[in-house]
Amino acid sequence: MKCIYCGEDLKDGSLFCSKCGKEVQMVPDYNLFDDDYLKQVLAEENASAGNENPNPNTVRKQPGNPKEQKKKQMKIIAGVIGIVCVLIFALLVLGAAIKSNHDNSYEYQIGLAEKAYKAGDTEEAIAYYQKALTLNKDSIEARLALADIYMEEEDYDSALVLYQEVIRMDKKNKDACKKLIAIYDEQANKDAIVALSEAVDESLKDLFADYIIVAPNFSMEPGTYEEVQTLMLSSADGYSIFYTLDGSDPITRGVMYTTPIALDENNKTYQIQAVCMNKKGYYSDVVTKEYTIEIPAPDMPIVTPDGGDFGVETTVTVTVPEGCSAYYTWDGSTPNAQSNLYTQPITVPEGNNVLAVVIIDNATNLVSDVYKGNFVYYAPDYEEDMEE
Repeated sequence: MKCIYCGEDLKDGSLFCSKCGKEVQMVPDYNLFDDDYLKQVLAEENASAGNENPNPNTVRKQPGNPKEQKKKQMKIIAGVIGIVCVLIFALLVLGAAIKSNHDNSYEYQIGLAEKAYKAGDTEEAIAYYQKALTLNKDSIEARLALADIYMEEEDYDSALVLYQEVIRMDKKNKDACKKLIAIYDEQANKDAIVALSEAVDESLKDLFADYIIVAPNFSMEPGTYEEVQTLMLSSADGYSIFYTLDGSDPITRGVMYTTPIALDENNKTYQIQAVCMNKKGYYSDVVTKEYTIEIPAPDMPIVTPDGGDFGVETTVTVTVPEGCSAYYTWDGSTPNAQSNLYTQPITVPEGNNVLAVVIIDNATNLVSDVYKGNFVYYAPDYEEDMEE
C-alpha cells in the first residue's frame, strides 16, 4: 500500500506516513496506467460485440438485434414527424379560418380602413372601405367615409355617386346633402341643386337658402288694360330684381328695378320678363307676363241742347270726362287742341251755325269723334232789321 499524498510505501498496520506524516487513507493499491489499459480493453470488446456505446464507464448491457433497434428508432422518428405535421396542419387550418373570418367581417374591414386612413395610406383605406361595402351593401357609414376620402383626393365624380346613394337611402342625411350642394355649387349646376332640394326631406330645406331663389312678385295680373298702368315688382327676401320690357333675357340684358314701371303706350303689348338675384349671384326662375294697353278714345261729346232753332239767347253745355278737355268751333270745322277750349257753357251766336266739338284725352291725346250740331238763333230785332 502506498501513501496517497507522497507515494511512499507504507508498512502494514501504519496509521501515518513515515515520510509526509499524513494520516494513512485506506485505498486499494492500483496502477493508473493499468486502469487506463483496462478501459481501452473494454472499449475494444464492446466495439467487436456491436455495442454502439463504447463507453467503458457504463454498465455493459446484453447485446440485442441491431435491425430491430433501428426499426424502433425509425418508428419513433416517424411518430415525432407525424405529430409535428399534425401540429403544422392544425396551425394552418386555424390561420386560414381566422383569415377567412376577418375577410368576411364588415367591422374588421372598417377597422382596417380607419387604421390605414389615420396612418395616411388613403389608397389602402379606400380598398378596405370598398371591401366593407361588398360585405354590407346598405352601409351609410362606409359610403360617407369613402366619399369623404374621394373628396380629399378631388375625385368628385366618385364622391358624387356615393353621396347620391346615401340620399336615396336616407333623405334626412344632412352630411350627404351638404356635400352634394358643395359639389353642385362648384359645378355651377343650379338645376341639380333644385332637383336635390325636391328630393330631400323638408327638414333640410334651410340648406338651400343661398341657392333656391324665389322669383319676383308682380303687382298686376297679365291682361289687357284700357288705361295707363303702373307695374311694381318686389322680392320677399330683398333680392335684386332685373327686368326687360321686350321679352329679352333679363339675366343678360335686364335693367335693375328701382322704380315702378309705367305702361303708358297705347295699343302696345309689353312682354315683361323679370328675375331675382341673390348676393352669391344665383338667379331665380325667370317670370314672364304680358300686358296690353288699349286705351279707347273718349266718347263723342255730350252737348246740351243738341242743336235746334232758338228765339232767345241760349247757352250750350258740353259734358267733359275726367282727365279730358273739350274743344269747339262754330263754323263746322273739325276742332283740335288749338281751337276754342271749353271751360264753361257757351252762348249760341246769332245766325245759322254749326257747332263742332271734340274731347281730347289729356294723358293719351286720343281724340273723340266729332260732335256736330246745327244751332239757329235769331233775336227779335234781327228779324225786324231783315224786314226793313
